Amino acid sequence: MRKPLSALALAVALAIPVLSLSLPAQAASTDPARPNILLIVADDMGQADLGSFGGEIDTPNLDSLAASGVRMSNFQAAPACSPTRAALLTGVDPHLAGLGNMAEELAPNQEGKPGYEGHLNERVVTVASLLRDAGYNTYLAGKWHLGKSEDTGPDDRGFERSFTLLSGGASHWPDMRPAYAPTPDAKAPYAEDGKMLDRLPDNFEYSSQFYADKIIDYIAADKDSGKPFFGMLSFTAPHWPLAAPDEAIAKYRGRYDAGYDALFAQRLQKQKELGLIPADAEGAARPPKGQAWDSLTPEQKKVEARAMEVYAAMIDQMDAHTGRVFDYLKKNGLYDNTIVVFISDNGAEGHDLDETWP
Repeated sequence: MRKPLSALALAVALAIPVLSLSLPAQAASTDPARPNILLIVADDMGQADLGSFGGEIDTPNLDSLAASGVRMSNFQAAPACSPTRAALLTGVDPHLAGLGNMAEELAPNQEGKPGYEGHLNERVVTVASLLRDAGYNTYLAGKWHLGKSEDTGPDDRGFERSFTLLSGGASHWPDMRPAYAPTPDAKAPYAEDGKMLDRLPDNFEYSSQFYADKIIDYIAADKDSGKPFFGMLSFTAPHWPLAAPDEAIAKYRGRYDAGYDALFAQRLQKQKELGLIPADAEGAARPPKGQAWDSLTPEQKKVEARAMEVYAAMIDQMDAHTGRVFDYLKKNGLYDNTIVVFISDNGAEGHDLDETWP
């Protein structure tokens, strides 16, 4: 078996020599020998959702990043959230880190077994801990999904400042409604700097907006510290439930009326033109429960088109708020000495969307 290597570790190894040759030495946060690192993780985003990977959604900020950087067209990830995130932050097989499967979906023969603890175990060290010990400020804003108790959160694994959704998913609004088996009085587990929250801050309007705000706030608070930073911006978009601001959804009104089969063909052709897949590729087979667009009733088509509009708006908003973070770094002279890594944790959602969200 090949030894897993996190995208973050690979990017740092490749980028530091280049930065060291191209930038003059200045203060610590702009010192090419100690570059800032920004890790951005999308949640359940498909490979072809970005414009730079063949998609039709407006993603100018991430497309610009792709155009000026390295696109990984054969990058391998685990098929679920927690295992990918465990491997990403530790650089080891997720079974060694305690997340061979998501805690929510453990099989009977996995329960209680080593490698399936449901949180990062004590046998691994995170890149956040290593960078903190090396003199970096370390921040996390957004999804964690590597442990839900107070002693298994990001503050216990190397992140000095954190605002995080501890579980796998939740409402994108400030109501704290959990994504899994919601009940009228249930609340999703959020924590700030290791302390559990009963309510979200007043300026939490939409998940992607707030997480970008927090990363900017953390970086700004330490701008005079003379230390580089490692920031993990961990979006919960476009993980279900599908939700986005009305004005963002309106931008995509009618764009998907031709249906998902036409969209599939469009994206497939664009990926061939970009050289991301072979010119003779036929694409993936239809999922077992999938239906041809032409077989749907008019009402079903309306529902599916609306779902695609909302999904596109979620990707759009993630890109827009990522752009705000980029703008802050550029205005403060930090962008050129920041290694930026963007990935999706596992690719498009494989469940029937919203089937457990009444």
